[in-house]
Amino acid sequence: MEEKNYTGEKFLDKLYKDLFNSEIVEHTKEKSDSREEAIKKYMDRLEKAHQNATTENRKERLKRLYYDKYIIKEENMPNNLSILQKEQTIENQKSSLDKWLDYLTDENTRYPMWAKYWVFQGMLKMGTYDEAHEVYQNRSEKTSAPFVECNPEIIAKAIEILQKQLNKETINDDELKKLIATGSFSKIYAVLEEKYKKNISINSDSKDGIWIKYNKGSKEEAIKLAESIEGKNTHWCTASKNTAIEQVCGGENYQGGDFYVYYTKDNENNYTNPRIAIRMEGKNSIGEIRGIEESQNMEECMIPILEEKLKTLQFLKQTDVDKNLSIIDDLKKLTEINKKTTQKTPLTLEETIDLYSKEYGFGWEQDPRVKKIQKKRNIKEDLKILNKITNREIAIETINKLKGIIVFGFFNSELKKDKEVVLAAVRKNYEALKYVDENLRKDKEFMLEAVNQEGFALQYADENLKKDKEIVMTALKTSIDSLMFADESLKKDKEFISELVKINGHTFRYADESLKKDKEFVLKLLKEDEYVIMYADKSLKKDKEVVKNAIKHQALLFGFADESLKKDKEFVLEVVKENGIALSNVDESLKKDKEIVMTALKQDRVSLNYADESLQKDKEFMLEAIKQAKYPLILVDEELKKDQEFMEQVRIIIEQQEKKEKHI
Repeated sequence: MEEKNYTGEKFLDKLYKDLFNSEIVEHTKEKSDSREEAIKKYMDRLEKAHQNATTENRKERLKRLYYDKYIIKEENMPNNLSILQKEQTIENQKSSLDKWLDYLTDENTRYPMWAKYWVFQGMLKMGTYDEAHEVYQNRSEKTSAPFVECNPEIIAKAIEILQKQLNKETINDDELKKLIATGSFSKIYAVLEEKYKKNISINSDSKDGIWIKYNKGSKEEAIKLAESIEGKNTHWCTASKNTAIEQVCGGENYQGGDFYVYYTKDNENNYTNPRIAIRMEGKNSIGEIRGIEESQNMEECMIPILEEKLKTLQFLKQTDVDKNLSIIDDLKKLTEINKKTTQKTPLTLEETIDLYSKEYGFGWEQDPRVKKIQKKRNIKEDLKILNKITNREIAIETINKLKGIIVFGFFNSELKKDKEVVLAAVRKNYEALKYVDENLRKDKEFMLEAVNQEGFALQYADENLKKDKEIVMTALKTSIDSLMFADESLKKDKEFISELVKINGHTFRYADESLKKDKEFVLKLLKEDEYVIMYADKSLKKDKEVVKNAIKHQALLFGFADESLKKDKEFVLEVVKENGIALSNVDESLKKDKEIVMTALKQDRVSLNYADESLQKDKEFMLEAIKQAKYPLILVDEELKKDQEFMEQVRIIIEQQEKKEKHI
């Protein structure tokens, strides 16, 4: 069986010491998991959650969870800000956070999940930039500045340097070598950013250029490709040699393929400025096309050059040709919309809908021209054209075109009462419900259909329906987090909460605080789902009876017990006697305690993985472990295995054990 590589997960475990015992990791880890295995399972779950965000509603729900956690709250803003300024602050943070979320979840961003996690968590700590010291200040819950600019080129270089460090490869840059040892993404990002600012080339306005092809499978050409891009402000991750080699030669994340770059003249009339990239996957499929505009979109002047090139690549799959020429056709229409806007010429209905709903461009985010055009226009006046739609079929067809904006609010009042039209809008984005006729929000039959499509629609239901158990239970089928919008009376209802816990113990997170403090009730719920302990009141996490019941079948949940219990030797002895794996969460001082560790070993010999390293290297203790717990030789410390005297004693113990077993 192939041995799994957990190098990245081990790095995360060392850097984020509380990650292993966190609520998010507890959701997926199992009793027998090592620390790195548990973290890997969480990484897999995180990646799957992002991959599953395929619909507008799912993306909206996922982003809402990120916003709730990381966007500044109004109470943390300066008191002297106006309402408008506060709203703008929030919008600026959401917009800048979206760039990171969109890039890191883009299908072409193929770093391992642990590396993406490291990047994202590091970015969250980066506040405003201190020019004098060339570092990012620490971000706090009161930081009102937007999140730092997302630069894929710097991200790729940072990950490349980290991977070199983890693989024990040579890092020539002494400054970066010191920083990477700290594990600080923000410090590495700041240093790389400064280096790029100093080395950056200035692109000329020249459109005259040449295409250069880097051949599939050639590592030498892949390195040349990376070197030709580095420091040219493309923001392409291909500037990282590791990424370029994988993209051209193939590897864990890429199939490999030819790579075409269009270079224009620099200020010295040399063709060195990269403007367009076409990355192939295999022989005849396009992996991605990128430009050097914001979010790797295509410059307007480069669109005809790209179109001409695509038509010359006769070996391409027809589906690839059609798809990319369709994107180019849309960009041409966007150019026409831009021209009409400049000339103050009215847009057609189709152009209006496209401007506020369509995704344009080749980048991992919307083409930047869209926002620039929208800023020049009166959005409310533009969208009033939707108010003229009266036909249900046309309304639904229009809704199905919508993407990323709620224009449903501009439909006429009759359409806002039409259940079929409204449900079509809810399927696209549940927030359409904020614009519907109030009678629909009171209509139980309608709201059942709405929450069945998207649980978060519950927040727009009439207050009486938020008390309706059938409505709430239906909402929970699509998302347990929709329980946050249920009426408080249900969150206090023991019978109802008990039913929910039978389905999913994590629903207890939204129960009323009074229930979380009720020992008798919590003990009852623990029989249904031990994960209830995660959300119980702090006072109950100090209660030995409650904790014992919680960890009967899931010892790793001992991580949620109060620290006082984790330091209580007498209690810990009781716990590890029943379940040795609980040793993973006891206080560090007790992981050095021979009595406790030996007791854990006798119950589950794998628990030695959680003992202090000093015991794992202690000859006397390890011999006793092999004798008492039949600890397998394969798991003995490598240094001890080199000790001939120790190994001879081990051989004798094993022989004695085998004789005893035969006699029995």
